[in-house]
Amino acid sequence: MTVRLKHRPEWRATRHKGRFYRNSLMLILLIVSIPGLITGIVMYQLVVGRMENEFNRMHQSQIENRAGNVDDQLAYLEMNLSHWAFEPRFGNALRNLDFIYYFNETQEIVTTLYVLQGSHPLIQSAQLYLQEPKPILFNRDYTELTDSSLAAAYQRYLTMGNHVYWTDWRPGSKTEAIGGAEATQDKGPNSVQEQSLNQSQEQTLNAAQGNPLVLVHKIPGESIHPFGALIVTLDNEKLASLLKTLTPYDEGLTFLMDGEGHTLISGDSDNSRPYTAFEQQLKEEVGLHKDSRSFLFRYEDQTYSVSYGTLDRIDSAWTYVSAAPLNAITSPVKLISTIIVAASAGSLLLGLLLSWFASRQIYSPVARMLHLLTPVRSDSESDRDRETAGAGLDEFELLERQWHELTSRSVSAHRQLQEHLPHLRTSFVLQLIQGHMYAYSEEDLRQRMSHLGFELEGRQFLLVQMYFTGYDQLQGRFGSQDKGLVTFAAVNIIQEVARAYFSQSSVMNFHNLTSAMLIIAPESESIKPQARIWAEELVDVIARTLRLNVTLMVNRPVTALQDLPGQLVEMEQAAAYRRVEEGSQILDLEDEQCFRNDEGASYPLGLERELIQTLRLVHLSEAEQALAAFMSDITGAGRTEFQVQQMMLQLLGSIQHMMLQTGVTPYTLFGGSNMYEQLSAIREPVQMQEWMVREVFLPYIEEIQSRSQEPLKQVVERTMRYIEQHYASDMSLESCADLEQMTPYALSKAFKQVSGSNFIDYVTRVRMDAAKQLLRDTAMRINDIAAAVGYQHSYFNRIFKKQEGITPSQYRDLWFK
Repeated sequence: MTVRLKHRPEWRATRHKGRFYRNSLMLILLIVSIPGLITGIVMYQLVVGRMENEFNRMHQSQIENRAGNVDDQLAYLEMNLSHWAFEPRFGNALRNLDFIYYFNETQEIVTTLYVLQGSHPLIQSAQLYLQEPKPILFNRDYTELTDSSLAAAYQRYLTMGNHVYWTDWRPGSKTEAIGGAEATQDKGPNSVQEQSLNQSQEQTLNAAQGNPLVLVHKIPGESIHPFGALIVTLDNEKLASLLKTLTPYDEGLTFLMDGEGHTLISGDSDNSRPYTAFEQQLKEEVGLHKDSRSFLFRYEDQTYSVSYGTLDRIDSAWTYVSAAPLNAITSPVKLISTIIVAASAGSLLLGLLLSWFASRQIYSPVARMLHLLTPVRSDSESDRDRETAGAGLDEFELLERQWHELTSRSVSAHRQLQEHLPHLRTSFVLQLIQGHMYAYSEEDLRQRMSHLGFELEGRQFLLVQMYFTGYDQLQGRFGSQDKGLVTFAAVNIIQEVARAYFSQSSVMNFHNLTSAMLIIAPESESIKPQARIWAEELVDVIARTLRLNVTLMVNRPVTALQDLPGQLVEMEQAAAYRRVEEGSQILDLEDEQCFRNDEGASYPLGLERELIQTLRLVHLSEAEQALAAFMSDITGAGRTEFQVQQMMLQLLGSIQHMMLQTGVTPYTLFGGSNMYEQLSAIREPVQMQEWMVREVFLPYIEEIQSRSQEPLKQVVERTMRYIEQHYASDMSLESCADLEQMTPYALSKAFKQVSGSNFIDYVTRVRMDAAKQLLRDTAMRINDIAAAVGYQHSYFNRIFKKQEGITPSQYRDLWFK
C-alpha cells in the first residue's frame, strides 16, 4: 500500500525560477558596472552647471510666489484696518463722547480692539488714540494720557503721513516714518540736512533695536479733519519669519527696504554673522540691476543667487531682496559625483564577483514569501488552469497582486468595523443593562466590552436614566408621531455634553422620550458630584434647545457589570416618585428626601361626582372643564407621578361603573382594550387628560347620542327622500315638518344634526344637481329648466350663479365646447 503525502505544489517556483534568475543576474551585472561610471562623469561634467541654472530658476519661481504671499498678507492688513476705520463706532460720535459715563461704549471699543488684534497673526497690538475730547488711549483698557510728553508722542501719529500710512516710529523711538512719511514742516534746513546725513546710521540702529512696523489709519475714515488714529503694531518676529520664507534654504539673507534703501526688517537665518557690509553691497548691486529681477552676485568667494521685487504699499513702495548661496546645493553634488566615480571604479570588480552569488541568494526570500501568500490549490486543478492564472507574471508580480488583494480586504474590513463599532458598543451596553446577558459571567462581560474598545481596568460604573417631559408643549413644532425624532435629538445633546465631562460613556436611545447613559470612570474618582454638575448643564441645554423638561435618575456607582440590570429596574420603579409639578428634576436614589411621600394627599371625591354627573348628561364641554379641575387638584404641590396615576386609575374605574349603570358595556365600547394598562403607560398629566377625553369621554358620548338619535335619523332620511322625489314642486320646511308631525324648529335641528347641512341648503343642492343634468343632457330652454326644478326664471339664474359661479347659459356653453 502506497501512501501519498499531500503538500503545497511548488510548480510555480520551479516554472519561474529560470526566468527570474536570468533577469536578476543580468540586472545586477548592469547595475554594478556601467551606470556607476556614467553617472559620476555625467554629474561631474554636466549636472553641476545645469544645477546652478536650475537652482537659480527655482529660486526665482519660489521667491515670486512667496513674495506674493507676503504682499497679500500686508495688503490684507491694510484692507482690514481700513474696514475697521470706516466702522460707525469710530465715527464723529467719539469726538464728544463721555467714555466714563458711557461705559458700555467704552467696553465695546476695547472689545473691538481685541477683535482687531486677533484678526491677523502678524498683529502684535491694536490701539486707538483720540485727540478729542481729550488725549485718550485705548489698548487693553481705557487710559487718559495725563503725561503731556506721551500725549504729544501719540499726537505725532496725526501729523505724520497720509490718511493711511506705514511707519516704524513708536513713542520713545527715533525712527522716522517710512518713505519720508513724517511731517517735517517744524524742522529747519539744518535739521533736514542732519537727518539726511545720519539717516542711514539711524536706520541701522533702529533695525538692531528691532523697532516693529506700525500701520496707522486716521479716523474718522471719511473725514479730512481726523481727531484720532487706529494704530496697529506688527510682531517683528512673525514678520521676520514670514520674510524668511523668501529664502528657499536655511543659508542666505532676506530683507525688506523702503524706497530710500533703508532696511525695514530682516529675515536673516544666521543672526550671529555680521551681514552689514554684505547687505550694503547687495543694495548697491540691486541698484545696478534695475532691468532684471535676478542676478548672480559674488561676495567673499561665495556666489549668491539674488532675487528682488517691489511690494506696492498704500503710501510707498517697498523692495524685498533675497540672496541664497549656490554652494548650498552644488558643493554636495560635486563631492558626491567625485565619490561616485572613484567608488564605481573600485567596486566594479567586486560587484561582478558578488552579483553571481547575490542572484542565487535573492530568490530565497522570494520563494518563502510566495509560499506564504499564494493560496493552496486543489489537486483537481489542472496544470493548464495553473499556467493560465500565472501567465505573463513572475514571482514579484504574483506577490504584488496577492498583496494588493489582501490589503484591500484588510482596509475594507477595518473600515466596516470602524463604521459599525459605535453601534455595536451601544447595542451591547443596551442589552447588558436590560438584563439580556444574565447568562454571562462578570469576566466574560468585561472581556466582551474590552473587545469593543472600553477601558475597564480599575473602573467603576454609574448608570443614569433620563425621562423627557413637556412634549405636549412642542405640538406646534413637532407632531404626535415625532417622539422618536425628539428623543434622537435629545440623545445627541446628551452625547455632546457628556464628552466634556467623561472620558468613557455610552448613551442608549429607548425612542420613547427616555434614554439612559452608562458612565465609566476610574475608581479613585468621585463620580457622582461630577455627574451632578453634568446633569445640571444637560437640563439647562435641553430646556434651551428642545424646550423639554428632564427627570434625571442617578443611581449608586458599582464595580460589577452584573449589577447594572438591577439598577435600571430600580430607577424605572423610582421614576414614579417624581414631582409632576416641578418640571426638570435630578433624583438621586441614595437620597431618601427625593422620594418622601405626602401623607396629606387626598382623592377629590366631590370633583369626581361633578365630572360623572356631566357625563351622565352628555355635556362634553362641561365634562372637559370638570376633568381639568380634577387634574388641577390631583397635580397640586407635592404630588408624585405615582399618586397622579393611582387617582386617574380610580377615576377611570368610577367612570366605567357609571357606564354600566347607564347600560353601556365598557368592554364592548372600548373594543376589548385594557384601558388601565394604557393609562398606566402615560407619564405626563397633560397626556393623561387628553387620553381620558379622547379614549373615554368621546366614545361614551357618541354612543349615548347615537342611541338617542336613532328615531330622528329615520325622520331625516324620510324627509331627504321626499325632497329628492318632489324637488320640482313648491316645498318648505313647514310643509315637511307637517308631514312628520314635528315643529319646523325640531325638524331643522334634527336635519342639521344628522345630515350635516341645513334644510334649505340640501333642497338647493338637489335642485342644482337636477338643473345641471338637464343643461347637459337636454336642449330645454333655461326658463323651462327653471320651472322643472321648482324655481322662477329670474331667481333661478341668480341662485345658479351664486352656487356655481357662472350663469346657466355659460355652464351649458362650457360643457358643449
